[in-house]
Amino acid sequence: MKRIWALKSTPEHMAKIISKSLCLSTIVSDILAQRKLRDPENVIEFLHPTVLSLASPFCFRHMEQVIERMTLALKKQEKVLVYGDYDVDGVTSTALLYKVLTDLGFQAVAYIPHRQDEGYGLHEEAIRRAAKANVKVIITVDCGVTAVSEVTIARELNIDVIITDHHEPPELLPEAYAILNPKIADSGYPFRDLAGVGVAFKLAQALIQSLGNGGTEYQTERNLLDLAALGTIADLVPLIGENRVFVYHGLRQMEKTRHPGLDALLEECGLRNKPLKAGQIGFMVAPRINAVGRMDSAREGLELLLTDDSARAAELARLLTKENQARQDTEKEILTEAIAMLEKEPLPRVIVLSSDHWHHGVIGIVASRLVERYYRPVFMISEEGTEAKGSARGIPGYPVLEQLKTQADLLIKFGGHSAAAGFSLLTDNIPGLREGLNQQAKAFEESLFQEVLQIDRKVSLDEVSSELLHELEQLGPFGFGNPGPILAVQGLEVYSLNAVGKERNHLKFRFGNHGEYEGIAFRLGDRISELSHSPRLDAAFSLDWNTFQGLDKVQLMIKDILPKADLVKDDSDGFVESDENQVGEQIAVAQESDDILWMNWEDFFPDAWSAEERRQIWLWDALQNESQCQPWEDSLILKYFPSAPKHEQSPSQADLNNLRVNDGLGLILGLPLSEEEFEAAIKKLHELGIYQIVVVGSQEIQEEWVRKRCRHLTRDELIQFYRELRSLAQERNPFEVYIDSEVKQGLRIALKIFEELGLIRCLGGSEKITLELIPINIKLDLDTSIRYRYSKQRYEQAINFQRALIEKIKI
Repeated sequence: MKRIWALKSTPEHMAKIISKSLCLSTIVSDILAQRKLRDPENVIEFLHPTVLSLASPFCFRHMEQVIERMTLALKKQEKVLVYGDYDVDGVTSTALLYKVLTDLGFQAVAYIPHRQDEGYGLHEEAIRRAAKANVKVIITVDCGVTAVSEVTIARELNIDVIITDHHEPPELLPEAYAILNPKIADSGYPFRDLAGVGVAFKLAQALIQSLGNGGTEYQTERNLLDLAALGTIADLVPLIGENRVFVYHGLRQMEKTRHPGLDALLEECGLRNKPLKAGQIGFMVAPRINAVGRMDSAREGLELLLTDDSARAAELARLLTKENQARQDTEKEILTEAIAMLEKEPLPRVIVLSSDHWHHGVIGIVASRLVERYYRPVFMISEEGTEAKGSARGIPGYPVLEQLKTQADLLIKFGGHSAAAGFSLLTDNIPGLREGLNQQAKAFEESLFQEVLQIDRKVSLDEVSSELLHELEQLGPFGFGNPGPILAVQGLEVYSLNAVGKERNHLKFRFGNHGEYEGIAFRLGDRISELSHSPRLDAAFSLDWNTFQGLDKVQLMIKDILPKADLVKDDSDGFVESDENQVGEQIAVAQESDDILWMNWEDFFPDAWSAEERRQIWLWDALQNESQCQPWEDSLILKYFPSAPKHEQSPSQADLNNLRVNDGLGLILGLPLSEEEFEAAIKKLHELGIYQIVVVGSQEIQEEWVRKRCRHLTRDELIQFYRELRSLAQERNPFEVYIDSEVKQGLRIALKIFEELGLIRCLGGSEKITLELIPINIKLDLDTSIRYRYSKQRYEQAINFQRALIEKIKI
């Protein structure tokens, strides 16, 4: 099926600000702006993610309660059961938490249910066995938030259940001792999209901070980041926010992992001692752990991650490879059979297939393959006698779980989310489910079932270079929620085209006048006759390195290639661009307008207006760096004017009397930092119908306040911070520092700069940070830190803007 190419719209004004502020190419700046990273500070955090930006685990509302219970369990040496799931997220969650508990001295046991014999989630039989074994605490990882009846049974057996999960919660939550799940409305945690292993990591972080580091060697979270990265990549959660931090640093930790099992698995995949990418982990490492859980029991995968025996680790890694090959063979058989079924009849809007000999552990993967091939929602079902189990995969715009809910009367059990779900039903109800889902699908527009390939940027072939690839690599790690950028060139001159591979199912291209550009299109070998007659082609591609024979050469990884692509503009993000010159003119006009009145702090008296008049007044607090307008609020006024005297006559009083307050009045409190801030405030007030604006500020620029607002540390301040760290490192390295108070927020900024410069390594913590000082023998240039360079530039620009503003608006 021919795909539509949709070229994403770019907020050009913001892209220019990013490019100018951070010295990035226009191509990369456009892509960053498209991905809603429209503030240079956010872009810096994205390009240089740091463990220092992770939220405290104690943001979880129940975390203090959990630590109290675990402290008691440690003191009384009670048995603690870590109860996981059989996919990679569940296995890594179980391994990570079990390792931390045993290292801290807990009596811990790990358990993962069998996919075929027990199925997903917390089970009554396992709870009863745990009670007989004298388990007093069960911690679920990657499951448990729907286990209402099972938790009740555990309570009756005097077992406290602590649930750590990331799945969508039901309306009725289990009455557990505590629940750590960022998707619960009142969880308290600021980042909603953690994987199960991410939640387990936050619990481990709280345990280490509260109960660890009593000995001579620090226990740190950094040693756990490789497991957190593996589970996060495998579970297809968005690689943004904290997930990006886990994967970015976890991949680096994985390259020097301290876990013999993971090291053996990387060796088995041919990745040991090589720079790692998220895609390699997702397609080579994770499937091997998943395979044992799908085909039989996940316990070998868990043992691999837990073992300290290198020989046993190598043996288990080979076993996982063998199981993965068996899984691939089974997957191919089912896929071939499913395609044969579909080719017999016209393609339905919703694909629902079933068989009595399909392996339930593999049908989810096959469903994903069918979605890729046909771009339809797919429901694959394994018939097991009178009952059947199914896995569903969706397409953008088709909410799988919501559609299953419309067929709830035909189902025994179901759960999941908008992109994927699992369900069970009576085998006799399969035809009814097929009919019902397709009937419901008539409500969707036909265009939903037309595949759209999102193009990030049109480029010319001349712009494709090693420099561009290096810059694009800074946007990684790539995955769900942060896909690798797709570029497009139209009218590519084809120098040569050949089918390659064992089965000649891939296409090898050379483009340009002399064939100087190389491209590869995997699994498109059947289109060679269609493409070979066209001297010019339109190509959509990502960029990667071809390292054949030790040479690093840029290669086009072709996603789609056509004689003529249907390229449409994608305005779905609703970007509304204003011309940069027009914005500047608006600011100039606003600044010179008779409707804007300038006042000094000392001449402004907020009690000059009555309560009725105040209801017509809107405020913008420029000192808070947010372009948000709000109605008059006494507490905000008192914040800046705590003891304003009331004068009958003053230089400003006559001006106040001339204002038509009943027509609406806007007060800008303080001097904005930039033209963008000032224009945004004026624009918001104009949208409220307010054209009388009072700027209340001082004739003198408060340079220290501006520097604080710009989060700029001077060279001398940074030198002083570094000397303090070096002094601590001389006593003990690694060492701990506290940065919990507002006074020490400058230290957090300094640490991010030092980390970027390679002076320190953050090993973990939130309020109390464990650091390792890295010895250096060369003199470093502070300006090589993008954080330092941007903050200095912003500070200097803010000072210049405020000086110009004071000159323009006559007092």
